[in-house]
This record gives sequence, C-alpha cells and structure tokens, in this order.
Amino acid sequence: MKLFPFFAALALSAASLPATAAIVTYDFSNLKYQNGSNNGFLPTEVLNSGYWRCTTGDLCSSDVSFGKLGGDLKYTVNGLTATATALFNGNAASVVQDADNGYNAAKYLGAGLGVYHLANVNSDDNITVGESLKLTFSQAVTLTGLSLRSDGHSAVFGNGATFLLNGTSEALSHDLSNLSFTGTEFTFAYGGAKADQFYLGGITVSAVPEPSGGAMLAIGIGMIGFAARRRKTSTF
Repeated sequence: MKLFPFFAALALSAASLPATAAIVTYDFSNLKYQNGSNNGFLPTEVLNSGYWRCTTGDLCSSDVSFGKLGGDLKYTVNGLTATATALFNGNAASVVQDADNGYNAAKYLGAGLGVYHLANVNSDDNITVGESLKLTFSQAVTLTGLSLRSDGHSAVFGNGATFLLNGTSEALSHDLSNLSFTGTEFTFAYGGAKADQFYLGGITVSAVPEPSGGAMLAIGIGMIGFAARRRKTSTF
C-alpha cells in the first residue's frame, strides 16, 4: 500500500474540517467620563503605566499636556488583542479614546478612537487631515463590520462623505457591514472622494481559524509513514 498518498489525503481531509470562527466586537465608543473617572470599554493596559489619561474625559496613549506623542492603546476581547497606533503625515501621533457622557449605543451616540498630533493641544481628537489610525491584531482576522462616528459624536455625516480603509475610499456611515478584509493590520485615514473627519466607533472581526490539531497530527503521521516506506524500499 502507498502510505504517503493515503496519509496525505487524510491530512487534507482533516485540514478541510470546518472550524468555528470566533466573532469579536470592540465597542470603542462605549466610554463615559463621570465624576473624574472613566468607565465602559477600556484599554487592557494599566492606567498611568500602559496608557495615560488625557485632560477632560479623553483616554490617551500619552499625556499630551506634557508634550508627549506616540504610544498605543491595547484592547483584548476573548483572547484577541487589537493594538491601536496613530500617525500624522507619517510621524508619530497619539491615539485617543474619546469619552462622552451622552453615549447611547441604540442611538449611535458616542465617539471612539481618534488622533492627537499636536503636543499640549487636545482640541482636535478625531481623525482628520493628515491623520491615520492603525489597528494591529494578535492573529489574522477578517474585518466584517465597522461603526463610525462623526465630529459631533453622532452618526450624522455629510452627504457622500468618505474615508480611507487600507487606502480604499469607503462611505462614512454609522454602520458598515458585509465587509471582508482579511489580515492583521487595518488602517483608517482621512481621505477619499469627499473626505470628512470621523472617529472609529467600533469594529467587528472574525478570527481566522488556525490549522487544527487533527490536521497537524495527520500530516505528521503521513510524513512518518512516508519515511518508513522509503527506509523499507532502500533495503532491497
């Protein structure tokens, strides 16, 4: 019997078994600033260590009040980590999670992730001219949905307003579904046919299943069988 083709077929069969893709949602707009404290969907880093609170209600990767820019914000849901970083015209900027006491998921109220690009200035914290926000995931994912917010922390955008997703012009909307972008990095930037400023309110992804243990085991057995067959053949 030809062992290698048999075990190779077995490995392919195991690899083709359906795997459940976990759906993970990050609701960056779910953040309120009340009585000097923040609550809601927060970074998983330790405050004043992994990230620093900015003035007013914003949560920022660096304290722009002290002239610092750069850093990141990390969010972990169901073991999947998304790391947010920011740039301004190719230079380091600070990613910020903007707070809003008026947050209301049903009415699409609340801000989300934006960008600070000037030290000691926090008057502009959305994503605007020259600014970009990048999310890097701890494993490959498929981006299936986005939730975006306007400058006024709502879902109201100008007619035909656009932004750039991985360099491609997309419509600015409070709810973008039926998307299918696969990878580990996604960039959200000001631009497109009718560019307008915005916040990244939330994102939904599906983790890309890694090769199953059964498939890897079958491949290993197949290779052992192939090696054994070669040794047997060489004795003649």
